[in-house]
Amino acid sequence: MLARIIMAKHIFFILLMIAGGYYFWNSRPVVHGPGEVAPNEPVQEQAYGVQKIEFNNLRLSPFAKIDIEARVLSKKRYYEDREAKFAPYDIVLGWGPMSDEKNLDQILVKQSDRYYYWEMIQPSIGIGEIRTHSANVRFITSNEKESDKLADLRIGQVIRVKGYLVDVTSKEGWTIKSSSKRNDSGKEASEIIWINELNIL
Repeated sequence: MLARIIMAKHIFFILLMIAGGYYFWNSRPVVHGPGEVAPNEPVQEQAYGVQKIEFNNLRLSPFAKIDIEARVLSKKRYYEDREAKFAPYDIVLGWGPMSDEKNLDQILVKQSDRYYYWEMIQPSIGIGEIRTHSANVRFITSNEKESDKLADLRIGQVIRVKGYLVDVTSKEGWTIKSSSKRNDSGKEASEIIWINELNIL
């Protein structure tokens, strides 16, 4: 009997190690080496005549088309705030100099309370370049497939997203507005994107 218990513990430990290794392998950061892996600026155009979107007791008001190709710099899941029900993940994206590993090696990106900030080890690029080439993005997905893609995103991956910048209004009366520019900062500077298409490049 004792031998069976010891054997079961060994098997459980081995399975735990395998599961831990699998998780680590599938969540490890992607390394590209020096060079801009997402060199292009996001493309944003005014959206005319786009109907409001009714979604999960919310009204989404699209006001601009967005096409963005960028590197994933950080990802955080939120569980308890009011946005968690429709946009659980905030993803920090970087393009241009903020997609270059040479610069990112000197920058520590952090997320908290639905905004992001950074610390620089050594100033490899200016604060203005960081601010205008990165964004904290809140994604809203309409289906499980796109939600799974967001959940599985890894730091360092390059993604391309097409969709709409939207303002969010709930039937309870509160509103959250999306940022519409790339040079703002702080808690009110997050883009809220309704995803039409998400691809990992």
